[in-house]
Amino acid sequence: MQFVPIFVGIAMTLLAPLAAAEAVPAHGAIEIRVESGNWGNAPTRDIETVLSAVAATLLPSFPQYAAARVSVAYSAAGPSVLLEKSADGTRRVFLNVRDARWDQFTYQFSHELCHIFTNHEHREIAPGVVARDHQWFEETLCEAVSLVALERMATHWEQSPPHPGWKGYASAFREYAERLREEQHRRLSPDESLEQWFAANREALERNPYLRQKNELLAAKLLSLLESMPDSLEAVGYLNAQSPPPSGSFTSYLESWYNCCPPRHRAFVVQVIALLDGATRAPA
Repeated sequence: MQFVPIFVGIAMTLLAPLAAAEAVPAHGAIEIRVESGNWGNAPTRDIETVLSAVAATLLPSFPQYAAARVSVAYSAAGPSVLLEKSADGTRRVFLNVRDARWDQFTYQFSHELCHIFTNHEHREIAPGVVARDHQWFEETLCEAVSLVALERMATHWEQSPPHPGWKGYASAFREYAERLREEQHRRLSPDESLEQWFAANREALERNPYLRQKNELLAAKLLSLLESMPDSLEAVGYLNAQSPPPSGSFTSYLESWYNCCPPRHRAFVVQVIALLDGATRAPA
């Protein structure tokens, strides 16, 4: 995930390190370990607390990952997540954030965590060979999930922040999410329908899954669906569940997602099919 920093100024009282005892992963919680690195004035212990909170806000929608272990390191190259796990099953995530900018930690980490939740390792069809035809859709979903995470963090920190001195930061999560939502490139032009836009941009997305402005426009549409359908986020955890995901048409890729979902989560997939692949009849 490429990233352009956007600084949100917060009072220095919100940047103070935690005075609490060292965090221990709770039962059923994703275990987060932050490695030492060029994090600026943010202590690794505080980063672990924030990232653990991000994971906790999303985990109810992805309970199959309750025992996951994630190691997080700083990278100037930008945020990313490795496909392969370490020998002990730990997943490795890289972030490009410095200082106590918890909104950006949330935004980046939730995106990379979403790749884990969407079974991204199944895209490796042979050692060193990764299927990328439909990776743009995974990138788009992860962008939508990162905005969900910002809103959830805002709500959680308003009610129960990890440290009393951090309660005021709750508004920064929501303000950052609103700022991202309002970016002009996330909107269709007044004279263009989504069907027209998708037809014109689909081939470019399939060639390059990292066309961020295009991903983010579609993510805004998917976010609207996620917000309108209770419990729809659970369906995201069944993307790429077929190993390897089907090659060929985008329609077959979506239908595989539909078939891998438990029946109670298929309604969201049907709505996505209707939104992005409307010319194809949705599964009955």
